[in-house]
Amino acid sequence: MLAATHWLGLANILLFLASSGLAFSTNVLLRRAEISADELLEAYDIIIVGGGQAGTVIASRLSENPDVSVLVVEYGYFNTDPAQLEPNSIGFSSRYQYNITSVPQTGLNNRAIGIYAACCVGGGSTINGMLLNRGSAADYDSWEALGNPGWGWSELYPYFIKSSHFDAPSPAAAEEYNMTWGEGSYSDGPIHQSFASWQWPGTGIQRQGIIEAGAEPQADGSGGDAFGVIWYPTALDNATALRSYAVNGYYQPASERPNLHVLTGWRVDRIVFDEHNTAVGVEMTRRVSSGGCRAPKASVGVKREVVVSAGAIHTPQVLQRSGVGPAWLLEEAGIEIVSELPGVGSNLQDHPVTSASFNYTTNVLPNPSVSYLDPEFMAWATQELEEHRSGPLRISTGNTGGEVPLTAIDPEGYQAIVDEYLAQGTGDYLPETYSEEQVAGYEAMREQLALLMASPDNAWLELPLTGSTSLSTVLIKSVGRGTIFLNTTNIYAEPIIDYHTFVNPVDVKIMASNLRFVRRMHETPSMQQLGPVELVPGPNVQTDEQFESHIRQSSRSSIAHNSGSAVMMPRELGGVVDAELKVYGVQGVSVADASIMPIIPAAHTCSTVYAIAEKAVDIIKSRHGL
Repeated sequence: MLAATHWLGLANILLFLASSGLAFSTNVLLRRAEISADELLEAYDIIIVGGGQAGTVIASRLSENPDVSVLVVEYGYFNTDPAQLEPNSIGFSSRYQYNITSVPQTGLNNRAIGIYAACCVGGGSTINGMLLNRGSAADYDSWEALGNPGWGWSELYPYFIKSSHFDAPSPAAAEEYNMTWGEGSYSDGPIHQSFASWQWPGTGIQRQGIIEAGAEPQADGSGGDAFGVIWYPTALDNATALRSYAVNGYYQPASERPNLHVLTGWRVDRIVFDEHNTAVGVEMTRRVSSGGCRAPKASVGVKREVVVSAGAIHTPQVLQRSGVGPAWLLEEAGIEIVSELPGVGSNLQDHPVTSASFNYTTNVLPNPSVSYLDPEFMAWATQELEEHRSGPLRISTGNTGGEVPLTAIDPEGYQAIVDEYLAQGTGDYLPETYSEEQVAGYEAMREQLALLMASPDNAWLELPLTGSTSLSTVLIKSVGRGTIFLNTTNIYAEPIIDYHTFVNPVDVKIMASNLRFVRRMHETPSMQQLGPVELVPGPNVQTDEQFESHIRQSSRSSIAHNSGSAVMMPRELGGVVDAELKVYGVQGVSVADASIMPIIPAAHTCSTVYAIAEKAVDIIKSRHGL
């Protein structure tokens, strides 16, 4: 935790931002497209369920056509807190996220896990850590290999480019830190992405340590080669050192359009279908703060399509409440079946994380462990941000780290892990609710996952570097699969979520290999100049059994990258949507958000969600001749 002097410095920064006119737009400007329920049209061409990251992008792009009426229905509200724009903001407060806890995780010693899920316009892009790296080409090529034509790297890459605008660091910083990026990997898109022109000295030492431990540096992590050691951008505008996200990048330029309406504080209860299983509208209930109030209800018609973009946690819930999902679940909840799709709510993935921490006995100065306690350093850091939009308070979550393949993590043991995985029975560690189609679908996924395990161009460990003595050790791809199902006793309550974290022992073995890699990194010649002494897991943790015990008691299921719960795959393999994002068995309903991902990419998901949303817009436009 940072010292009080650091928080005082941040308070001064916010006062500066407000006085300089760089703070958050006024409520009037922010809410130009916001309407009340009384202002709803009878019907809209497109209704978007969820105004999170993907929904905001899709609404903004579709409303570029003045002849297309677009309604966004969002359960949350606009985030008007100026603090969420500043570089070190990670806004996972109760005000702007859902209050959800998983069921006890059997693979984590029966610990229940708090779940990060944004509840505000702009979704995760509004409150996340702003890290905007992309997966490797192999990540997205695996999607296409699972029966999704048009979703490989070559087809998605233009949409990564379209959404982004790269703000280069100073030439001096690029030379000093050997920063590299792809000149052709960005455009003049809505989302600013940048490297900080000041880096903690220890970051470079840690980076060299990863290289000496066996990870190869890549020239460009944004062009499909996000494996080894990379530089990655954060979503900060260099000119202002403020967050660049779906609201100020996409929504605000679109907010004056009369054909775009945003309704906040309302829950979509269900999609309404006619006798031909065609969507004809949605039914909604207003969010209320007091349990004693009867919440108003409303309904609105749709002319062309309902796009469900409620995020990987709530998209399956909306579909299930609408009669689209596993038959056993809908029958138990008393919901009429419109389309029996066993895959709705399955295939849940995230990035499990633990940490490794050290005492750097001969640490370099300045460093994030002690320098925030120095009033003189903090005065300089605050001045640097105020006057030059630079310095340590501009760094955010960092700009470099390891995206390390299993072949580099464990060169001698990776093949044994692959062999063990392939020797498992396909359904041995899957949730018991999986149907035959879903088991067949997972078998296809397993083939791809095994290839990725043995591939030198796909990561299984993420290790962000900021010079800190505590390193987040992320299992950036896992073989386990979780579920999200309606609470059948109250279908409007939060869903029942089970990540099934570390139920499959292969995930435990890979995480143990990750921790051993971090230990090996700290034994390299470069890292020895910092005098590292391992504190966690600790030198007493040596055997496979000891690592497993530590992992099960210390890990979390999620770093807010929930994905995969309305999977894009063929229906006969348990898929929910096809490659055109259309939901099987119904007409006029599509899904476009992180829930469609068949296999979670080895990257923070924000950048990929922008690409999915941009591609979804072109698909929807083509479908309706817009």
